[in-house]
Parts: sequence; structure tokens; C-alpha cells
Amino acid sequence: MSADDLRGAEAVPPDAPLAGLPSRRTRVPGSPLGAGLLVIAVILLAGIAAEPLYRSDFRWVTAGAGGLLAALITWVGIRWRWGVFTIPALIVAFAAVVVPLAVPDTPLDEPGAILRGLTDGLAAVALGWKQLLTLELPVGTYQAVLVPLLVTVMVSAAGATALALRGGRAAPVAAVGVILPVLFGTGFGAPEVSAPLVLPGVSLPAPRELAVWFVAGAAATAWVAWSAGAARRRALRLGRASARASSRVAARRVRGNRVARGAAATALVVVALAAGAALAPAVSADTRSVPRDRVDPELVVREQTSALAAYRTWKRDGAFDQSLFSVAVDGTEPNRLRLAVLDHFDGVDFSVGDVAETGRFTRFPTGDAVDAPTEVEVRFDEGYRGIWVPLAPPLAAPPEFSGPRAADLTDGFYLNRAAGSGIVVPNGSGVRAGDAFTAPMSAAGDAELDDRPARTEPGVDLEAMPQLDRWLRAQALPASGAGLTEAIERLRDRGYLSHSLTDGEGENDWLAPLADEYGTRFITSPGGHSVARLETLFEQLAEQQSAAGDGATSEMLVAGIGDDEQFAAAAALVARAMGFDSRVVVGVRLDDGVPGVPACASACTGEHVGAWVEARGADGVWAPIDVTPQVETPPRTLTEGERYPEFATVPEDRDASVSDPPIGASDSDTSEAEREETADWASLLEALRIAGLSFATLLLLALPFIFILAVKAMRRAARRRAAIPEVRALGAWDELVDGLADLGQTGTVAARGETRRDVAQRLAVTDGTRLVAVVDRAVFAPESVTAPEADELWAGVTRELAARRTSIGRWGRIRAACSLASFGVRRPRRPRGEPGSDGGAS
Repeated sequence: MSADDLRGAEAVPPDAPLAGLPSRRTRVPGSPLGAGLLVIAVILLAGIAAEPLYRSDFRWVTAGAGGLLAALITWVGIRWRWGVFTIPALIVAFAAVVVPLAVPDTPLDEPGAILRGLTDGLAAVALGWKQLLTLELPVGTYQAVLVPLLVTVMVSAAGATALALRGGRAAPVAAVGVILPVLFGTGFGAPEVSAPLVLPGVSLPAPRELAVWFVAGAAATAWVAWSAGAARRRALRLGRASARASSRVAARRVRGNRVARGAAATALVVVALAAGAALAPAVSADTRSVPRDRVDPELVVREQTSALAAYRTWKRDGAFDQSLFSVAVDGTEPNRLRLAVLDHFDGVDFSVGDVAETGRFTRFPTGDAVDAPTEVEVRFDEGYRGIWVPLAPPLAAPPEFSGPRAADLTDGFYLNRAAGSGIVVPNGSGVRAGDAFTAPMSAAGDAELDDRPARTEPGVDLEAMPQLDRWLRAQALPASGAGLTEAIERLRDRGYLSHSLTDGEGENDWLAPLADEYGTRFITSPGGHSVARLETLFEQLAEQQSAAGDGATSEMLVAGIGDDEQFAAAAALVARAMGFDSRVVVGVRLDDGVPGVPACASACTGEHVGAWVEARGADGVWAPIDVTPQVETPPRTLTEGERYPEFATVPEDRDASVSDPPIGASDSDTSEAEREETADWASLLEALRIAGLSFATLLLLALPFIFILAVKAMRRAARRRAAIPEVRALGAWDELVDGLADLGQTGTVAARGETRRDVAQRLAVTDGTRLVAVVDRAVFAPESVTAPEADELWAGVTRELAARRTSIGRWGRIRAACSLASFGVRRPRRPRGEPGSDGGAS
């Protein structure tokens, strides 16, 4: 049978055996049922994948209502042929529902609040994604954090509905809509993956994340297999009523394309599982922060002067009696309000440690469990400037700020849950007079220190601090909770409170009330808490104990001069030397003060600011321990063997020419070169972290393109490796047409009445006549196409496509490789009244 004979096949009557068979290019109508099932899958997977992120049942309302609304509008747009106007309709619908669905805490009976909620919701379309990366999980319904979920579900549901209802070759691409919500939940979700599932002989990491990805991959695979086979099933149904020959042809085409469908389905499963396996373990605490455009709280904290180094500023005359903030409590008062928690000692200052040591300052969208909650209101006065917020953690809910800057303060509040300290940095600055907040805080009593140390080895280098080691050995105390408590009690009893170097103008307001109540005398005390300063303190104590000898009274052992700055740092190092974790806390007491640092009743001034330490044993519970030295018994220097006089006198100190060093300045054994080297390493690690995050972000952005390339490669391999030569020949023609469509070639779709030969001539295919003749013979001729003929056909198609790609340049080849035109996503505009058909024959 010649090619001219085959052309006559177009003239057969409609009831002829081949007339009922649809062309491969004939679009099969979409399935409303399939679209509905896809939307349900999108909603369910979005709710499940986002559970660790939100931990709020309201996410189901957001996902369900948003997905159904987007699907309904898309269906109406297709039904009434809105075309591109469907997109504006979706945007208007999003704006109409964003407040009730994604900003649910907005009071709907206040027009002003609704307008603010709408503004926040629309802004969160662009900014909400980054906000999720800086929030402490779970985020609940905090501010507008549900907007990214709503956007993801609406886009996925609308895209899946449109592609599923379109039908034809575009329908399988709707499976991407099932993957997107899972990608969102994994990428923005919990900072830690689920615990490994341990089975006999095997341990499966991140089982929850892998299960979600597996279900998504299975759903996508089922849809691809079902939708891609719609045309073939229709051909089989029509073929059963046609002649035996046409049935044989249709069956061949169905069998041949089963391989392609299986390849595409397998590719979807592989991509889904690979993404789950790669992303689930990668979502760790270190990947949950990105550089912020406005304020990086970690950077702001690192730029602050150590709160302990600045301690003596509160004791100077200008701040000692000035109100810092007022506290009003509705219920039981907390024992203490913490300002700064400092756990890192570099030999110079105690400061906030890095993220690995201290935890991260993040937004605080939801409260924690609190045993004894009480409502505390704090109002800041003129005397207070800084970023630290007085808190008694844990908090049962986020603080509610008031005052003229309430919105900025709310947006600028960050909490370090691990340390129990909070900061507020509106526009990078701190609080000022007129700012206020109310928060439900904990009024629970102080925790008890565990008797077991956190470690068996000292947490400090005792060789670098020989005087600390000497004093500890002289105490002969066990490394236990009771031993640590006794050591710090001895430290306090043998110290003497002094806040300044002189008692001159500007530095003596602190002394008058203590002198009146306790008879306290002034003794000079240098500031700072460096290793050198603390070694001097321990040397004084050790020398005094050695001089006093055995049987000395407690009054004979008083020798250390300083205040909470030195004694808090010294106590923290004592705790670490005995195997306990420790940190220094600067704050105020509300219940019972200590001599020298009283509790504040309502207005807190510089007089009330104190410092204490928190120690942690093997149970992991932080217990506060007071460290303020006593104020009643002044020290007296003894030489070894000297007897302590019955009536002690204090020599007058005439040194009035010295002054406190600048805030934050102290002597140190650490050289400038060492500090620069440390800073260089920190900068390098930060650069590597940002580079890693950037690479992960690029990988996520590239994932859709990798998926497209993988599906095309699987499709091409399935066509070329088909076992039946006739199927391989048909696959070569399909690969040629698809490749030219991806290259941007118009006219790849045959109009009614056109044949393959017409299409090949219009596309200017090299040796197109011979290629079409072989393909037509594979479809219609009784004799089979041989394997060498099919292979030669594929070689010609490969050469043709390679030549076309060479002529369009590098970027053109990249666009063609990532194009979805061969999947029917971008189809050339047909002449009006001429529906697409491939004409099946030449």
C-alpha cells in the first residue's frame, strides 16, 4: 500500500471502522469528578502537612474554605468562558476572604480593625513567607501567618481545577497542585523532624515527613495514570464497536502508551519521595532563619553592651532614685522580673551567647503552658532605655502593648524561650517613656536546684583561674547541689557590698540608706568582671582564709569587695567549676529583696536592679540563687597568725582621685589579635550558613524545573525503548512533534483535514515524507515495521531536533528544555471554528 493509497483513508464514511477512533491530538473532555477529587486531596494534604507549623484547628478552615472557593471560581470561569478574567476574580475573592480566613483574630465589628487586617493580609502575600521563617513554632493564628497557607491552597486548587477541567494532555500536570501544599508544609514547618521509627533491624528517619510525601506522591501518581489514559480508554470503547483492524491499531496504541504513563507515574513517585527524603531531615533549627530586611534581633542583641558590665550605671546618683518602670500585678506577684539573661563568658564580660548555646530570639505568636499565671502590667518611665523587657517566664500569651507605638512594639517583640528573656526592637531601637504592655506571666515559686551536677568535669579551665581553684579547694565542699549552695552562701558572707570606686559626687546616693539601716561603710571597689578582676576577688578571699587559720569566725573571713556584678560572675564560675551549668540574670525582685538591693513595690528604680545566678543540674531545671554580698561586717586585712581584734575599726580611705572605668571596659588577658581572630571565625561561619541557606533556597526553586526535565526524560526513554517496533515508530513521531512544540514551533497541531504529511511539510522537517510514510505504515499497513526501521526513524528524529536546538542558542535551549508546551500548557491559537485534530493519517 502506497502513501497515496493511504491518503484516501480520509474519505471513508463516518461509519467506517477507523472513523470512530480519536486522533492522538484530539482533546478529551476534562473530568469535573477528577477535579473535585484533586481539590479534596489538596485540602487534606495542606492541612496535614501544615500541622507542625500552625498547631491550630483553624488551619482546616483556612485550607478548606480557601480551596473550595478557588475551585468554584475556576469552574465558573471555565463554564462561562471568562478566560484571563478568572485570575482577577480569584484575586478579588482572596481579598474578600483574607481577613476572616487568614487573619482570624481581627475584630469583625470594628471597621478600623478590618481595614488594618486587610492591609496586613495583603502585605503578608509578599512578607508572610519570611515572617514564618523567623517565628517560634507553632505560630497558631498569630497576626497574618495563615496568609501563606491560604495563598498556597488557593493557587494549588485553582491550578489543579483548571488543568483537570481542561482535559487532554494538560490534565496530568494538575498533579503538581497536590505536591505544592506538601512542599509548603515541609519547607516552612517544624524545625525538627519526627522521631525515627525503629523497626526490627531498621530505623526509618523522619517517618511523618516521608509518609506525607509518599501519600502526596501516590495521589499524584494515581491522577497521572488515570488522566493520561483517558484518551486511550475512549479509543478502546469506540474501538470495540469498529472493525477488527481498527481494534488492533487502538490496542497497539494503548499498550504502547502504557509504558509512557508508567514512566511518568514512576517519575512523580521518585520526585516526591526524593524531595521528602531530602527536605525532611534538612528542616533543622539552623535552617529556620534568613537575613531579615528590617531587623535581625540576634544582631541587635550582639551589638548591646553587656547588661552586667553596665550594672553600675543603675547605682549612680542620676539613676539610683529615678523610676525605670512601674509594675502592677492582678493576682499573685512573680518573685522576680528578668531583664537580661547572660550565659556566655569570654574572659572579659558575661553576654548573650550564640544560638547554639542560648537559643534564638524569635517572634512569639502563641503562649506556653503556665502553672500559676498572673496578669502583669509594666509601664516604662523616663529612666529606662534599652531593648530588654521585664518578664517572668513562661508567658501564657504574647504581650499586649499599648501606647502610641503599640503596633511597632508588637511587631518588634522577640522572645528567647530557652533563656526566658525578651527584647523589643521597633525599628532597631528599644523602649521609651510612654510604652507599656500587659502579659500573663508565671507567679510560680523559685525552682529547687538538683543535687546532681550536669557533668562530672569542671565547666571552666581551672588552670587559667588558679585563685578560683585555690579558694574552691579550701572550701572542701562536695560537687552537689547542696555543696554549690553552701559555696555561694560563703561567697556572699565573706564579701562586702560596694558599688563604686569613690564616695564622691555622683556616686554616693547608694551608700546613705545602707549606712542608716546597717551601718555600712564605704570601701572602694573597682568595676568589671573580667578574669583578672575575679581572680583578684578570689585571691582576697583565699588569702584571708589562709591568714585567719582554722577555727576562724565568719567575721574574720570577710575580704572580697564588690557588688552584684562581681559576685554574680564569680558565683557563675563557681557553679561551672563544680559541674553545674550557670548563667547570670539581671533584673528586679518583687517579693523579698536582699540587704543592699531591695524589692520594688510598684515603681522600680536603679536601686532595685540586681543580679543573680541560675544554676542547672542533671534534671535540666534552672534554679535561681542570690549572690549579693552582705553589708553589715566590713573586711579587715589579716596577716597569717594575727588575732582578730575584739572591737574592729575600719581605716579611713582617702583615695578620692580614682573613678569607675567606662561602661563595658575592664582588664583582660585576652589580646586584641585573639578577639579579631574569633570575630573572623564567627564571620566565616555566618557566611557559610548564609551560603548553605541560599543553596537550599535555590534547590527548592529549581525543583519544579528538575521535575519537568525528569518527566521529559522518562517519556522519551519510554517511547524509544518500547518493545513493539510499531509503538517505537509512533513514539518517534510524537517525540518530534513534542520537541518542536517545546522549541516554540507553531503549527505542530494539525487542523481538521490535515495529515501528518501536511504537518511535516509545514514544519519543514528534513526527509519528512519518508518519516511520515514509515509512521503511517506502522498504523495502517498489515505488515509490521521492522526494528531497524524504527531505530532509523528515531535516529532521524534525534538529528532533526539537535539541528533545531543548535540554531536557537543556549538560552533558547534552556527555555525549550523547561517548556510545558508538549504537555499542552501553551498551545498555539487555532483558527476560529477549527478544533484541533491530528488527522491520524497522511
